[in-house]
Amino acid sequence: MNSNLRIAGMVLMLACGISPAQAAYMESGDASNFLAAAQMATDAVIQGNITEADEGDVYKVVFGTGGTLSIGTAGSIDAQIGLFDAGFNALAGDDDSGSDLNAFLSYAINAGTYYIGIGDFAMLAINTGNQAWLMDGLAPAGFGAVSYIDNQTSIMTGDYTLSLSMQPLNPVPEPASLALLGAGLAGLGMLRRKAG
Repeated sequence: MNSNLRIAGMVLMLACGISPAQAAYMESGDASNFLAAAQMATDAVIQGNITEADEGDVYKVVFGTGGTLSIGTAGSIDAQIGLFDAGFNALAGDDDSGSDLNAFLSYAINAGTYYIGIGDFAMLAINTGNQAWLMDGLAPAGFGAVSYIDNQTSIMTGDYTLSLSMQPLNPVPEPASLALLGAGLAGLGMLRRKAG
């Protein structure tokens, strides 16, 4: 009986899209701090590190659907993150979303290509006009395309994990809601047939 319950539970987990373990993309060598040379990340979890000679890391990610993208960090660095669109335009960033060293941002996006930059405290996004934005909050209006990210103070070394998740803007209705809608429509059809 217990084995049947375990099998049924596993089938339910798989049907709901819940996996027991999630794969991670591992930084290959030292990810560039230039957006045009970003490493292509292929998983929703990205693991890497910041070294003494590191000016920050940038990853290219592609989303098949739009929604609210959430990016969170964990690790031993005082993380700062930035989000950029396919044209390298600065969108939003975060430096310590709370009292710990981790950063978190949530931003509505469309399907397409985006870039995520990560570094330690005092990470700047440098645009093509050589202007700097401290990657925290929404990017200044008209800041434009970013060439690279750069830490211009002392560098805190350590490991980090970026976790990405997407919440659809128009979630698919639950099966129970669809069943209620179908029953309501069927009832209206029957009433209409009786009246006619």
